Amino acid sequence: MLSFRSLLIACACSSASVGCADAAGRFQQFETRRAARDDALGMAGASGAGTGEDCTPPAPNVVQGPALLALETSGGPGAPILFFGVVETPELDGQTSVKYSYKALDTHDRHTEVGDPLFVGPYPIAEDGTFDAPTKEATLPGEADAILPGVPIVSQLTLHGTICGVSDFYCGTVTGNVKSPFNGPTKGQFGLQLVKSLDDLPARPRYGCPEGALAPPLP
Repeated sequence: MLSFRSLLIACACSSASVGCADAAGRFQQFETRRAARDDALGMAGASGAGTGEDCTPPAPNVVQGPALLALETSGGPGAPILFFGVVETPELDGQTSVKYSYKALDTHDRHTEVGDPLFVGPYPIAEDGTFDAPTKEATLPGEADAILPGVPIVSQLTLHGTICGVSDFYCGTVTGNVKSPFNGPTKGQFGLQLVKSLDDLPARPRYGCPEGALAPPLP
């Protein structure tokens, strides 16, 4: 059976290929296997994110600054897509909210910003620290595609995270839909790391709650 990466390559090269005709079915099989893997890893846990029964969201405007968002989806396990920007926690209707403005990073150097600026929020953080942050449908430039370099991705994603207390790392899960280069649902995980600047990014960005969810170093 073709790997999901191979299937995408086949689709990109020939719209008439047999693999493309069965893309939805193959994607669903891949998604099922990935869901089982996520459950085994306890992806919904929040090691490093300060979750727990005693979770208290930070006060408004306490957590803010430059941040790296590393996002992994079922289309490319272990190959996170990176975004750099500024995270804020402004007050919204009497409670703390989360807001993020960012741009994608070139997968070749994880430093060069590419594409249009994107904006998420502000979205309220619940009393237990959880939040849901849907993004608008957007096109990821091919330069930032760590799954199939050079191929743009059109998708709409929602981040489901937890922000408890003051930390330099928060994480959660991802759900959504991809429109191109294939069409189907996707899920995954993300890590949000506060950093000093674009020049101070970790060599192996953490893209999820498990401590071992680390991107491979650049060659």
